[in-house]
Amino acid sequence: MRLIVNEVRDNVKQSFNLPGDKSIAHRSLIIGSLAKGRYKIENFPMGLDCLATLDCVRKLGVNAEMKENTIFVNSPGYEGFNKYPGILDAKNSGTTVRLMSGVLAGCGIKASFIGDESLSRRPMKRIINPLEKMGAKIKSCEGLLPLKFEENSKLKDINYQMPVASAQVKSCLLIAGFLGEGETVIKEQSPTRDHSERMFKYISASINKEDNIIKIKNSELKCKDIYVPGDISTAAFLIATAIISNNCELVLENVLLNPGRKNYIDILKDMGANIEVYIKEKVNEEEIGIIKVKSSNIHGITISSERIPNIIDEIPILSVISAFAKGTTVFEEVDELKYKESNRIEAIIDNLKAFGVKSQHINSNLIIYGDNDYIDAEVTVNPKKDHRIALSFLAMAAKNKGKTYIENFECTEISFPEAIDYFKCFYDLYTEQ
Repeated sequence: MRLIVNEVRDNVKQSFNLPGDKSIAHRSLIIGSLAKGRYKIENFPMGLDCLATLDCVRKLGVNAEMKENTIFVNSPGYEGFNKYPGILDAKNSGTTVRLMSGVLAGCGIKASFIGDESLSRRPMKRIINPLEKMGAKIKSCEGLLPLKFEENSKLKDINYQMPVASAQVKSCLLIAGFLGEGETVIKEQSPTRDHSERMFKYISASINKEDNIIKIKNSELKCKDIYVPGDISTAAFLIATAIISNNCELVLENVLLNPGRKNYIDILKDMGANIEVYIKEKVNEEEIGIIKVKSSNIHGITISSERIPNIIDEIPILSVISAFAKGTTVFEEVDELKYKESNRIEAIIDNLKAFGVKSQHINSNLIIYGDNDYIDAEVTVNPKKDHRIALSFLAMAAKNKGKTYIENFECTEISFPEAIDYFKCFYDLYTEQ
């Protein structure tokens, strides 16, 4: 499917509630269903990644009935999971396969994990190696999917120093550690998203965090209802469009405001963006609130390598914003972007070039040369079947007075199937097959 942006609107004044946050949604099913009993999940997003997790937990014997965007869960608990679920399909979802791998290994489940072409190229040794040290039996294709889990006895605890900053790897090991013997200790070089720690704490697991050290051990869990706040990563695309558009004001309600997830907002503020954040309350250990943003004049900055792990998913959209900043923006040490749904470094550079924007990848750094303004041309975006690239360059269409064509826009169904409904306030949009 090709999306065509035909006309850009100025003076947009809009308020939104967003679909549920994907990271919370995955964990609401994977970690939430470790407890035996009934609970409900409200504001569950309809993206294909989260639906892949829903299919997988159902294969483990979790009864999950969906009514609109609420899921009513009746779980047998981890001790009652189906030990022979057969083949589990993660489709495009790295979160699904990595977190669920902790469940399979921790419960000694015999199963195989497969995924789509993109996921099948993503590295899995980073979870295989520590899980095998704990006693899991896993076969892979040179560290790639498919993964074959054999039955294993109860896992041993592990004291593990994270070699890379990855919330998915950390979460996998926390789940496996909770299901194993003794106390598992995870040490991070730099902090990553802590949704798993918060979800475990919410359902009464024995988990403690001090600085960059997390300790977890088996304990009794409690079923609790979960509300999935609005997706702060999805918010980034709408925020960016408002910032680079003319005379726009945007209000986003009930958005997740986890400190580790709003780092890109701090970066936007450092760049001079007119953006305000208001925390309203805490739900299932997560802060939620309101984001207000207005069109802004911004300037380039250098984003240090220490900040990169917590904005890794937002680098494509920050790159788009940087193109219209005064001066140059540098993202340090971003080679991890090569191993996402696409090689995002190549995708960013190639599509910026299509808009006439210069960028470079030098010594692991991504450099965006700003001082660009409106163009008036027909531009075709190739997102390389990557949802974040497609959505980032949909935002960039705000700076094109001509038509912008985004190929394979159906890839956004992975994370934001409602995207066209939200962006139509900014643009005249239509699709063609």
